[in-house]
Amino acid sequence: MKDDATQSGASVPPDSDEWDAFARHLAGESTDAESARIEAILAGQPRDREVLAALGAALARMTREAPHDIDVEAALANVKARRDAAGVTPIDQNAKRWKGLSTSIQPRWRVPVPAIAAAGLLAIGVGSWLAVGGARAGKSVAPAARMLATGVGVRDSMELPDGSKVVLGPLSSITIASGYGATSRDVTIRGDLWFDIVHDERRPFTVRAGNAAVLDIGTRFAVRTDASEGVTVTVTEGSVSLRQANTPARQGVVLKAGDNGVVRIGGEVIARRGSATEDDVAWLAGRLVFREAPIDEVRTSIRRWYGIELRVTDPDIAGKRLTASFAGESSDRVLEVLRLAFGAEILRRGDTAIVRSARGRTRSK
Repeated sequence: MKDDATQSGASVPPDSDEWDAFARHLAGESTDAESARIEAILAGQPRDREVLAALGAALARMTREAPHDIDVEAALANVKARRDAAGVTPIDQNAKRWKGLSTSIQPRWRVPVPAIAAAGLLAIGVGSWLAVGGARAGKSVAPAARMLATGVGVRDSMELPDGSKVVLGPLSSITIASGYGATSRDVTIRGDLWFDIVHDERRPFTVRAGNAAVLDIGTRFAVRTDASEGVTVTVTEGSVSLRQANTPARQGVVLKAGDNGVVRIGGEVIARRGSATEDDVAWLAGRLVFREAPIDEVRTSIRRWYGIELRVTDPDIAGKRLTASFAGESSDRVLEVLRLAFGAEILRRGDTAIVRSARGRTRSK
């Protein structure tokens, strides 16, 4: 969107930098100055403000309570059937370059319908809104910025224009920069993602995640942006260079297969050699695994996989850690496990679960 939009409020296609800014604004990751600039642009373009508002509302609905035991596979099959019906015109003829790999993912989680609808609206709505710049030459170059986002309890996958593959965990997102593959390959992510990258020294692949930057050196790796420590990386094959964002590439710490790395909130980069286990990427198989996990990590994962907000009101419980594993259990079963593990009482109110000390329970000496 340009500042010289017509007075009628008609939309003007955004350029690459503007799309990145709008994506950050929608995700709540803009700086105060950038957010103010976006608001100023939208003030003169009411139609585009309505589009962003609709997308924001869809995201907000992801975690609201909805009927349980929805058959996700049947719902997706119905959507695909309608999409492929005769007379339906594709939103973007260039979409063939973004072949989905969701058939390789077999989710066992039952998720609310609003979550699926919101994720679909975000992926399709933003794509159709932005993919107006036309294709560039070369099949390995992205013609326009793209975003894919998943809903609560939903995993999905995609193939990038260069053949690299990405798997997204629940309530996660990836933004592929406009011009991806021309001279570099940059993506910005949030949540849990796994990458299988086609290495190309001429066009480096970089993942930007919060305050961290991950440079591919020919590898398969997973990134989590909201771990309790900060941004974490698990390398399953090959190697990557991990550094704090906005620092020179030469300052990166090289992680090899079997290593874990973390960029702490304060910017410190730590390498943990040979510490990676299957539990670090268990979510790829639909398993939610906790190993001595602090409450903050449990709260984040339960929100993303089940759409439930845990509220811990007792400081003693807030200091506890959880070791448990789930593979598609119902939300009621998960809360029961938490109740027993924490020795607590859990009161469910819609999509909020209040965790507090059990009444009448005496503290152990």
